[in-house]
Parts: sequence; C-alpha cells; structure tokens
Amino acid sequence: MLISDHFLFDCRFLVQARQHTYFFITVIIIFTVLLFAHELLPDILRKRIFKFPAIDTIGHLTSFFILTWVCHSVIKLSLPYCIPLLVFYGALTEIGQSFLGYRSGELGDFFADVIGIGLFVLAKWLYLKFFRQRKNNPLSYK
Repeated sequence: MLISDHFLFDCRFLVQARQHTYFFITVIIIFTVLLFAHELLPDILRKRIFKFPAIDTIGHLTSFFILTWVCHSVIKLSLPYCIPLLVFYGALTEIGQSFLGYRSGELGDFFADVIGIGLFVLAKWLYLKFFRQRKNNPLSYK
C-alpha cells in the first residue's frame, strides 16, 4: 500500500466518523429539546398531544429506529446480526411487560418495534443506493 493510499483511507475513515458524530450529536440535541419542549407548550396543546392514542406506538417506532442505528453504526454490529437480535429484544420487552402490574405487553407495540427496525434498514439501503449512485456517476456532483 502506498503512503497516499493509506492517507486516503484515513481521510475517508475520518469523514465517516465525523458524519456519525454529527448525526449522533444532532439526535441528542433533538431529543433533549423534545424532552424539555413539553414544558414550554401551553397546557391545552400538551394535553392533546399526550392523550393522542398512538403516542406510545410512535415512541416504540422511534426508539427502535434509533436503537438499530446505534447498534449498527456506533457499536458496529452487522445488520444480519443486528435485526434478529433487536426483534428478539423487542419481543422480550413486551413479554416482560405483560408480567408487570403497571404495564401491559401489547402486540401493536411489538409491531411498532419491528417497523422501526425495518425503517432503519430501508433508510440505510436508500442512503447506500443514493451514495453509490453519486459515487459512480461523476456528473451527479454538478
């Protein structure tokens, strides 16, 4: 390997690491803002949002999308290993909740978990398809 090849590999690795870092920081900022945003909302709007019946399902979908991203991109688990592991984890959490007195395990929440995982896989596939298309077609940079 030439020195220039090694340098290019290091630069590409640093750019990828920087992109993951920026995305992770963005996710943390968004969740922090959302965590405290409900305090800034008027009471009427806050009650409407949290009485929305699908808010729990949206939370499951979003959390498993982010959990899949963390497992795949940050922890570096491959998707063929990560997907069944997280589906199993989602099933276990719902089974565990069915034994708790103050929680209930619901099949709809499990499906939301699986859809969240699937949405990450779809987003990753679309990103790779778009990125490879731009990489293979030099005219697309103009």
